[in-house]
Amino acid sequence: MMPAQMPDPMLPDSSLPGFSTAVFPSSSLTQTLKLSQMFCVRPSEEPQYPSKRPFTVLQSEVGDEDERRKRRREKNKVAAARCRNKKKERTDFLQKESERLEVLNRELKAQIESLKQEKQHLVLMLNLHRPTCIVRTTSVKTPERAESP
Repeated sequence: MMPAQMPDPMLPDSSLPGFSTAVFPSSSLTQTLKLSQMFCVRPSEEPQYPSKRPFTVLQSEVGDEDERRKRRREKNKVAAARCRNKKKERTDFLQKESERLEVLNRELKAQIESLKQEKQHLVLMLNLHRPTCIVRTTSVKTPERAESP
């Protein structure tokens, strides 16, 4: 029977249907004692429920845990150093690659400028030669004339 289902000590026994005074004596002190025995508590305290087995940690278990923690930290430290070194190598590689590509870009731009200047020089020479050229247009083979005999 739960505490909420317990009869009120202030009510007379006759007002409770189906209960006899042999089961619940009318004294509120005896009822309180019965309840306290039922729930293993003293009348003035809150009910205490049986606790689980106390957790005891052996010194060797603590030492093992510390040792595992140290090994894990050491592994993590080595892995972190490896990761930093790898990142540094990758950064150095990318920096060198970037510098190499910048040099190549400058060389290609210089080559473009050189070719532009050569083209201008050749166009200038062609324009200078055109007025003095005595080659007849009939003797010059053009792609259109080469096809038709």
